[in-house]
Amino acid sequence: MTTATAPAGRLEPAAAEARTGGLGHVLIFAGLSVGLAAVATFGGVSPALLPFVLAFGPTLFALTLAWREGREALRRLLRTATTRPNRRAWYAMVALPFVWAFAVVGAAVALGEPTAGVFDKAFPAIVFVPVIVLLPAFAEEIAWRGYAVTRLLPSMSPLAAALLLGVPWAVMHLVLQLPGQMNAGLEFWPTIVSLIAYSVILTWAFVASGGSVLLTALVHAGFNAVAPLMAGLETDRAWIIRALLVAGIALVVIAAGGLRRPLQR
Repeated sequence: MTTATAPAGRLEPAAAEARTGGLGHVLIFAGLSVGLAAVATFGGVSPALLPFVLAFGPTLFALTLAWREGREALRRLLRTATTRPNRRAWYAMVALPFVWAFAVVGAAVALGEPTAGVFDKAFPAIVFVPVIVLLPAFAEEIAWRGYAVTRLLPSMSPLAAALLLGVPWAVMHLVLQLPGQMNAGLEFWPTIVSLIAYSVILTWAFVASGGSVLLTALVHAGFNAVAPLMAGLETDRAWIIRALLVAGIALVVIAAGGLRRPLQR
């Protein structure tokens, strides 16, 4: 796709792809997604199924809203899932979650975590967890980056889009920490910090790669897939360290100007 950049550095769609959606549609999408999280949580959805509802529900909303914009808008959204990065070098981003995971382990050990058995819980989970998280990661990225970020970029910077979308995305995930859910009992603030930081990092991956949901989903899946590498750590401490380190990565991305560039395909 060919795009032209306005003086302010914002995306201007080419004539062949007239602007569709926009802030209003994205707010509808975000509202529906947060509403779904509440309905599913308090409507009796099994805690084991709730994460999948949070992943695939927004995808259905995004596909429906794109379909209402027109068939071409829907086709463009679906194509993002197979769009390759504009430079092969961007595949190196997939290593970022592993660097983060080992940094979390290193920081925990430095703070007094015993080293004996720290990776005992990593196997065999590290083998099958990536397979389980890959499809939900693709679903989320089609919705939050492929649909929502693309429709925000004509009117705001990638950083503004990442922060705006990070709020409802974080709020949705807070339901996983309510009593009876998979993350019950953990602090709420690290989740908010983590999800907003993930939004920054994944938006950077999406924009830098030329709008590749394919790459962004691989990075997203990586952040979920490396969880077994940290499973041997004390949970509460690891939860906080994870949040602080991923926030640090997001701040480095921002400081390096990774989210000042417009989407270039």
